[in-house]
Amino acid sequence: MIVVIGLPAYAGATGGEGSAGGLAVDVAAAATARGGAVELVGKVGDDGAGDAVVLALGRLGIGHAALLRDPARSTPVLSAVATSAEIDAEPGADLLVAAVAGADAPSGEGDDGPRVEVRLLTADPAARPSLEAGDISLALRYLTETRVVVVAEPLAEAAVAAAVEGASFAGARLVVLVQPGATPPALPPEATLLESPAADDGSFGRVVGAFAAGLDAGAAPAAAFGEAVRSSGWEPVPD
Repeated sequence: MIVVIGLPAYAGATGGEGSAGGLAVDVAAAATARGGAVELVGKVGDDGAGDAVVLALGRLGIGHAALLRDPARSTPVLSAVATSAEIDAEPGADLLVAAVAGADAPSGEGDDGPRVEVRLLTADPAARPSLEAGDISLALRYLTETRVVVVAEPLAEAAVAAAVEGASFAGARLVVLVQPGATPPALPPEATLLESPAADDGSFGRVVGAFAAGLDAGAAPAAAFGEAVRSSGWEPVPD
Protein backbone atom coordinates (compact mmCIF):
# COMPACT_ATOMS: atom_id res chain seq x y z
CA MET A 1 0.00 0.00 0.00
CA ILE A 2 1.10 3.55 -0.77
CA VAL A 3 0.21 6.26 1.73
CA VAL A 4 0.26 9.85 0.45
CA ILE A 5 0.25 12.55 3.13
CA GLY A 6 -1.08 15.93 2.06
CA LEU A 7 -4.04 18.29 1.98
CA PRO A 8 -6.48 17.95 -0.92
CA ALA A 9 -8.35 20.94 -2.24
CA TYR A 10 -11.66 21.38 -4.02
CA ALA A 11 -11.48 22.10 -7.75
CA GLY A 12 -14.61 23.30 -9.48
CA ALA A 13 -15.71 22.01 -12.87
CA THR A 14 -17.85 23.56 -15.59
CA GLY A 15 -20.18 20.56 -15.58
CA GLY A 16 -21.05 21.20 -11.96
CA GLU A 17 -19.34 18.09 -10.58
CA GLY A 18 -16.46 19.18 -8.37
CA SER A 19 -13.14 17.43 -8.28
CA ALA A 20 -10.12 17.15 -5.99
CA GLY A 21 -6.78 18.77 -6.71
CA GLY A 22 -3.39 19.63 -5.32
CA LEU A 23 -0.04 17.89 -5.43
CA ALA A 24 -1.00 15.16 -2.95
CA VAL A 25 -3.99 14.23 -5.11
CA ASP A 26 -1.85 14.31 -8.27
CA VAL A 27 0.63 11.89 -6.69
CA ALA A 28 -2.10 9.60 -5.34
CA ALA A 29 -3.98 9.53 -8.66
CA ALA A 30 -0.83 8.72 -10.63
CA ALA A 31 0.11 5.91 -8.25
CA THR A 32 -3.43 4.52 -8.46
CA ALA A 33 -3.28 4.63 -12.26
CA ARG A 34 -0.15 2.47 -12.06
CA GLY A 35 -2.09 -0.19 -10.18
CA GLY A 36 -1.09 0.77 -6.65
CA ALA A 37 -3.42 0.60 -3.66
CA VAL A 38 -3.32 4.17 -2.36
CA GLU A 39 -4.62 5.84 0.78
CA LEU A 40 -4.60 9.61 1.18
CA VAL A 41 -3.90 10.90 4.69
CA GLY A 42 -5.25 14.44 4.74
CA LYS A 43 -7.86 16.79 6.09
CA VAL A 44 -10.69 18.83 4.59
CA GLY A 45 -13.33 21.07 6.06
CA ASP A 46 -16.66 19.77 7.28
CA ASP A 47 -18.44 21.46 4.40
CA GLY A 48 -19.88 20.88 0.94
CA ALA A 49 -16.51 21.31 -0.73
CA GLY A 50 -15.09 18.65 1.57
CA ASP A 51 -17.96 16.32 0.63
CA ALA A 52 -17.15 16.88 -3.05
CA VAL A 53 -13.47 16.09 -2.44
CA VAL A 54 -14.38 12.78 -0.76
CA LEU A 55 -16.61 11.82 -3.70
CA ALA A 56 -13.92 12.81 -6.20
CA LEU A 57 -11.29 10.70 -4.42
CA GLY A 58 -13.67 7.75 -4.61
CA ARG A 59 -14.13 8.25 -8.35
CA LEU A 60 -10.34 8.31 -8.76
CA GLY A 61 -9.97 5.07 -6.82
CA ILE A 62 -7.99 6.77 -4.03
CA GLY A 63 -8.66 5.44 -0.54
CA HIS A 64 -9.74 8.05 2.00
CA ALA A 65 -10.27 6.07 5.20
CA ALA A 66 -7.74 8.37 6.90
CA LEU A 67 -9.13 11.63 5.48
CA LEU A 68 -10.16 13.76 8.46
CA ARG A 69 -12.74 16.56 8.68
CA ASP A 70 -11.99 19.89 10.34
CA PRO A 71 -15.17 21.59 11.65
CA ALA A 72 -13.35 24.88 12.30
CA ARG A 73 -11.77 25.51 8.90
CA SER A 74 -13.03 25.46 5.32
CA THR A 75 -11.82 23.15 2.58
CA PRO A 76 -9.33 25.09 0.42
CA VAL A 77 -10.35 25.80 -3.16
CA LEU A 78 -8.21 25.78 -6.28
CA SER A 79 -8.90 28.78 -8.50
CA ALA A 80 -7.58 29.32 -12.02
CA VAL A 81 -5.51 32.45 -12.70
CA ALA A 82 -5.10 33.26 -16.36
CA THR A 83 -2.04 35.49 -16.71
CA SER A 84 1.31 36.18 -15.15
CA ALA A 85 0.21 39.76 -14.46
CA GLU A 86 -2.73 38.54 -12.38
CA ILE A 87 -0.45 36.23 -10.46
CA ASP A 88 2.10 38.99 -9.80
CA ALA A 89 -0.68 41.25 -8.53
CA GLU A 90 -1.33 38.88 -5.62
CA PRO A 91 2.07 37.92 -4.23
CA GLY A 92 0.50 36.59 -1.02
CA ALA A 93 -1.36 33.82 -2.83
CA ASP A 94 0.04 30.32 -2.82
CA LEU A 95 0.53 29.13 -6.37
CA LEU A 96 -0.13 25.55 -7.26
CA VAL A 97 1.01 24.72 -10.77
CA ALA A 98 -1.64 22.18 -11.69
CA ALA A 99 -4.68 22.21 -13.91
CA VAL A 100 -8.08 22.85 -12.39
CA ALA A 101 -10.39 20.20 -13.78
CA GLY A 102 -12.75 21.78 -16.29
CA ALA A 103 -11.83 25.36 -15.38
CA ASP A 104 -12.97 28.05 -17.79
CA ALA A 105 -9.60 29.73 -18.19
CA PRO A 106 -7.43 30.34 -21.24
CA SER A 107 -4.86 27.72 -22.10
CA GLY A 108 -1.22 28.56 -22.75
CA GLU A 109 -0.56 30.79 -25.76
CA GLY A 110 3.22 30.97 -25.76
CA ASP A 111 5.71 32.42 -23.32
CA ASP A 112 4.21 35.91 -23.37
CA GLY A 113 0.52 35.06 -23.72
CA PRO A 114 -2.15 33.98 -21.27
CA ARG A 115 -1.54 30.81 -19.32
CA VAL A 116 -3.41 28.88 -16.68
CA GLU A 117 -1.87 28.88 -13.24
CA VAL A 118 -3.65 27.95 -10.07
CA ARG A 119 -3.89 29.58 -6.67
CA LEU A 120 -5.11 28.16 -3.42
CA LEU A 121 -7.87 30.00 -1.58
CA THR A 122 -7.69 31.03 1.11
CA ALA A 123 -4.16 32.38 0.73
CA ASP A 124 -3.69 32.29 4.51
CA PRO A 125 -2.38 28.84 5.55
CA ALA A 126 -3.72 29.37 9.09
CA ALA A 127 -7.26 29.48 7.70
CA ARG A 128 -6.95 26.06 6.07
CA PRO A 129 -7.10 22.62 7.67
CA SER A 130 -3.69 21.34 8.75
CA LEU A 131 -2.22 17.96 9.61
CA GLU A 132 -0.75 17.49 13.05
CA ALA A 133 1.69 14.88 14.28
CA GLY A 134 -1.08 12.98 16.06
CA ASP A 135 -3.17 12.80 12.88
CA ILE A 136 -0.31 11.21 10.97
CA SER A 137 0.72 8.83 13.74
CA LEU A 138 -2.84 7.56 14.12
CA ALA A 139 -3.29 7.10 10.36
CA LEU A 140 -0.06 5.17 9.90
CA ARG A 141 -0.89 2.90 12.84
CA TYR A 142 -4.28 2.23 11.25
CA LEU A 143 -2.93 1.60 7.74
CA THR A 144 -1.03 -1.55 8.62
CA GLU A 145 -0.04 -2.70 5.09
CA THR A 146 1.95 0.43 4.23
CA ARG A 147 4.98 -0.13 1.99
CA VAL A 148 5.59 3.43 0.77
CA VAL A 149 4.95 6.77 2.50
CA VAL A 150 4.99 9.98 0.44
CA VAL A 151 4.96 13.32 2.28
CA ALA A 152 3.64 15.47 -0.53
CA GLU A 153 3.73 18.95 0.99
CA PRO A 154 5.37 21.00 3.73
CA LEU A 155 4.43 19.94 7.25
CA ALA A 156 5.39 21.10 10.72
CA GLU A 157 8.59 19.53 12.06
CA ALA A 158 6.69 17.32 14.50
CA ALA A 159 4.37 16.09 11.74
CA VAL A 160 7.33 15.16 9.52
CA ALA A 161 8.89 13.33 12.46
CA ALA A 162 5.65 11.38 12.90
CA ALA A 163 5.74 10.38 9.23
CA VAL A 164 9.38 9.29 9.58
CA GLU A 165 8.57 7.24 12.68
CA GLY A 166 5.49 5.67 11.10
CA ALA A 167 7.34 4.71 7.94
CA SER A 168 10.18 3.23 9.98
CA PHE A 169 7.80 1.21 12.13
CA ALA A 170 6.07 -0.20 9.03
CA GLY A 171 9.35 -0.87 7.25
CA ALA A 172 8.11 1.39 4.44
CA ARG A 173 10.06 3.44 1.93
CA LEU A 174 9.84 7.17 2.68
CA VAL A 175 9.63 9.87 0.00
CA VAL A 176 9.51 13.54 1.03
CA LEU A 177 8.78 16.43 -1.35
CA VAL A 178 10.08 19.91 -0.53
CA GLN A 179 9.42 23.31 -2.06
CA PRO A 180 12.14 24.96 -4.17
CA GLY A 181 14.82 26.48 -1.97
CA ALA A 182 13.30 25.18 1.26
CA THR A 183 15.49 23.80 4.03
CA PRO A 184 15.15 20.00 3.92
CA PRO A 185 13.72 18.38 7.07
CA ALA A 186 15.74 15.92 9.12
CA LEU A 187 15.34 12.54 7.43
CA PRO A 188 16.95 9.11 7.72
CA PRO A 189 19.64 8.43 5.10
CA GLU A 190 17.53 5.82 3.30
CA ALA A 191 14.71 8.31 2.63
CA THR A 192 14.28 9.92 -0.80
CA LEU A 193 14.11 13.72 -0.88
CA LEU A 194 12.73 15.36 -4.03
CA GLU A 195 12.49 19.10 -4.70
CA SER A 196 9.37 20.24 -6.49
CA PRO A 197 10.04 22.33 -9.61
CA ALA A 198 9.26 26.03 -9.43
CA ALA A 199 7.05 25.70 -12.52
CA ASP A 200 5.12 22.55 -13.25
CA ASP A 201 2.20 21.54 -15.43
CA GLY A 202 1.23 18.59 -13.23
CA SER A 203 3.97 16.32 -14.58
CA PHE A 204 5.88 16.28 -11.30
CA GLY A 205 2.99 14.68 -9.42
CA ARG A 206 2.73 12.03 -12.11
CA VAL A 207 6.45 11.26 -11.82
CA VAL A 208 6.27 10.98 -8.04
CA GLY A 209 3.19 8.77 -8.24
CA ALA A 210 4.90 6.48 -10.75
CA PHE A 211 8.01 6.43 -8.53
CA ALA A 212 5.93 5.44 -5.51
CA ALA A 213 4.22 2.69 -7.49
CA GLY A 214 7.61 1.34 -8.54
CA LEU A 215 8.82 1.30 -4.94
CA ASP A 216 5.61 -0.41 -3.88
CA ALA A 217 6.26 -3.08 -6.51
CA GLY A 218 9.68 -3.76 -4.99
CA ALA A 219 12.01 -1.82 -7.28
CA ALA A 220 15.12 -0.14 -5.87
CA PRO A 221 14.81 3.67 -5.59
CA ALA A 222 17.22 4.51 -8.43
CA ALA A 223 15.58 2.05 -10.81
CA ALA A 224 12.07 3.12 -9.81
CA PHE A 225 12.84 6.80 -10.30
CA GLY A 226 14.53 6.27 -13.66
CA GLU A 227 11.55 4.30 -14.91
CA ALA A 228 9.12 6.91 -13.54
CA VAL A 229 10.90 9.74 -15.38
CA ARG A 230 11.12 7.74 -18.59
CA SER A 231 7.53 6.51 -18.62
CA SER A 232 6.08 9.88 -17.61
CA GLY A 233 7.92 11.80 -20.29
CA TRP A 234 9.07 14.31 -17.70
CA GLU A 235 12.20 16.36 -18.24
CA PRO A 236 13.37 18.61 -15.39
CA VAL A 237 14.16 22.13 -16.55
CA PRO A 238 17.79 23.08 -15.72
CA ASP A 239 18.40 26.11 -13.54
